[in-house]
Amino acid sequence: MKRYESLWFEDELKHVWMISAELEKVASLGGLGPVVYNLGKELVKQGIKVTVIMPSHGRHLNDYYRSLLKLNEISLVAEGDRIGIDGKSYHYKLGFEHGNLDGMNVVLIKGLDYNTGRIIDSWNIYDNAMEKSSLLARAVEKYAKFSIPNDIPSIIHVHDWHSVIAGVTAKFTFEARRVIVPLVFTVHLLNKVSAPWHYASEDWSGLMNYPHYIWRIIKHDLYTTREVWDFFSSGSIEKFGSYEADLITSVSKSYLTYDIFNFIGNWIENKSCIHYNGTDWEVEETKKYAYSKFGTEDRAEIRKRLFDELEVLRVTPEDYTTGNILWNNRFNIGIKDDWTYSRLENGPLILFAGRMVYQKGIDSLLIAFDEVLKTINNARLIILGLPSSDYGLLQNVVSNISRHGGNIRIILGKMSKELYRLFYYSASVFVIPSRWEPFGLVAVESMAVGTPVVAYSVGGLRESIVDIRVDQEQGTGLLVEPENVWELSKALISALSLSMASETNNGDFLKYTEVKTNDVKLWDKIRQNCVRRVNENFRWSASAKQLQECYSKAQTMAKYRLLASF
Repeated sequence: MKRYESLWFEDELKHVWMISAELEKVASLGGLGPVVYNLGKELVKQGIKVTVIMPSHGRHLNDYYRSLLKLNEISLVAEGDRIGIDGKSYHYKLGFEHGNLDGMNVVLIKGLDYNTGRIIDSWNIYDNAMEKSSLLARAVEKYAKFSIPNDIPSIIHVHDWHSVIAGVTAKFTFEARRVIVPLVFTVHLLNKVSAPWHYASEDWSGLMNYPHYIWRIIKHDLYTTREVWDFFSSGSIEKFGSYEADLITSVSKSYLTYDIFNFIGNWIENKSCIHYNGTDWEVEETKKYAYSKFGTEDRAEIRKRLFDELEVLRVTPEDYTTGNILWNNRFNIGIKDDWTYSRLENGPLILFAGRMVYQKGIDSLLIAFDEVLKTINNARLIILGLPSSDYGLLQNVVSNISRHGGNIRIILGKMSKELYRLFYYSASVFVIPSRWEPFGLVAVESMAVGTPVVAYSVGGLRESIVDIRVDQEQGTGLLVEPENVWELSKALISALSLSMASETNNGDFLKYTEVKTNDVKLWDKIRQNCVRRVNENFRWSASAKQLQECYSKAQTMAKYRLLASF
C-alpha cells in the first residue's frame, strides 16, 4: 500500500471483496450465484485473495452448509438501534461466520436475536430483500473496521442493487480512516428499486451524510451523500451506486449501452466496462455421461431415449402453489399421479429453460409453437422451468400447454445436473424468447454442448449468438426481432428443418428453412461452431481476465478520486 500525502492506496490487486446476495453452492436462485462463484474461483486460481460477504439466509443453521464451508464464528458483533420513519427504535444484533469455499473466503452475516434473525436468516434469498440489504450494510461497516489495518481489500466489488449500500458503506468506512479503496458496481440486471433518503441514512442503513468526491462526466466534484441520493439519483439505488462507484460494469456491451446508459445516463461511459459471463459446461463430459447412460453419443437416439425416460422421471416443484397448479391440470399436461410424466413420441425437440416470469417470454414461445406445429406437426417442446411467484403467468402457460398435451412437457423442479445437460445436448434447437436479457447464460451453456440457439435479438444475446443467415461460416443460431412471434416461429421451423435434414441426410427438409443452403449437413457444422465460439470467448478464465482489466480501470478512477482531495 502506497501513501499519497495523508491518504493510502493499494496499487496492486491483492484482495477482492465481493458483496452479493447469492453465491452458488451456498444460496443461489438465478444467474447471479454462479457468476459470483465462478469469477471468485478464477481470481483465486490467479493468486488473488477473494472474500465473499453475504447474508447467511439461514445457511449457517444447517449442518450441511456448516460442514461444506467449515464455518467458524467470528468474535465480532454489530449491534445498535435503527430509527424508523415513525420515530421508534428498532434494535438489531448481527453476527459473523467465516468459512471457505473452493479457495474463497466466505463471510456469512447472521442474526443474533429473534427480530434480526427472522430477516437476515430467512431461507428464501429475496424475502425481505430491502431489509436484508439494510442489515447487510450495518454488518459490512463493522466488518470493514474489523479488517483494518491488516486485511483491507484492494477492490470492493458489489453485485446488483442489494449490495450497493453495503459497498458504499465499506468505501466510506475506509475513506474515513484515510484509505482509498476502489468500488466496482456490476449491474447484472436492472431492477429500478427506489427508496427515500431515510432508508439509506444513518438512521436506518447507516450511510453517513458527509461531503465526498464523485465523478461528474469529466472530473470529481464534492457533494454530500444525501445530495447524491436525492438530487442526482432521485432515490434510485442503482443510480446512487453508479454515482458512488469508481467503475460500473455489466455483462454485455448491448445491455450496458441500450439499457443501463438509457436508465442511468451515458455520462457513465468513461467509467464503465464489460466482462462477459462464462460457462464450465463441456461437450465431451456430456458425451461421456450420455454413453454411460445410453451407450451412445448420437443426439437423435438420446433424444428418443429421454422421451421414453419421461415415464420414470420424477420431478416435483418445491413451491406449493406451483405444484398445486400443475397437479390440478396434470391430466392435460402429461403429468401422472406419481409425478412422473407421460412419454413423448419421437420428433425434433425445441428446448426452453429458465424462470417462469414475463421477462423470459414463455408466453410468446407457446404462441410461436402453435405456428411451428402447422408445418412440423411432430415437433416437441420441453420446458425446464424454475418456479416463480407469477402464478397468473403459470396458469396461462398451463392452459396453453393443455391444448397440445401430446407435444409439450413442462418440468418445474430440480434434476441432476448431468441429466439436465443431457436435455440440452439432445435438443434439436434451444430457444430464448426473452424480452430483455443482460447476458443470457443459457445461450452459452447450450452452445457449449453443441446445440444452436434461436433467440430474440436483445441484450447480450446479440453478442453471444452469430446469426447463420448473416454468417454461415461462424454462425451459431438465429436472431429474431424482439416480440415478433411470427418471425420466432419461422426461425424455429428453419432450425428444426436444418436439424432434421442433418440427422436423416434428407435434403427434402431444406425446403422449409429460410436459410439459403443446399448442405444437408449444415446443422452439424453449426453445432461445431457453437462449441468453438464458447471455447474461444465464454470460458470463466476469459471472463476473469476481462474482470481484472476492469479492476485496473477502477483503480485508475479511484486514484483520480484520491488526487481530487489535494
